[in-house]
Amino acid sequence: MVQELDGLVQAFLGFRKFQFHENVSVRGKNDKNVSFSYLVHGSTDPHVNLGGNIGVVVKDWSRSCGYNCILEAERLQTNTPDLNRVMVVANQFSSTARELAEKLGILTLTKGELVSIQSMYRQQFSTTVFDP
Repeated sequence: MVQELDGLVQAFLGFRKFQFHENVSVRGKNDKNVSFSYLVHGSTDPHVNLGGNIGVVVKDWSRSCGYNCILEAERLQTNTPDLNRVMVVANQFSSTARELAEKLGILTLTKGELVSIQSMYRQQFSTTVFDP
């Protein structure tokens, strides 16, 4: 079953009980509008502490998300008030992009990781609810 990246992101946010808005535009420090695929601003799960808002950028590209994509995410993170972190979600990342993201504190998730997380949550839910 092929799943769209955006649908996987929504499922991930739902599993984690995140409160979020879709297709959000906020005013940056330079008074220009900054757009995010999602703006996560909390969780209904008392065990989850985000430490602030997270801007999520979804890059549903057929090619790898590269170094420049992470640099743009860092610009978003530093130029957006009231934003704690930025998460970039893509089908895949180059190795240099992943290394840079780690250094800059940019969160990254691939489609494969989202599928694995979704599978893990489904398995955990089914054993918790249906096993006697």
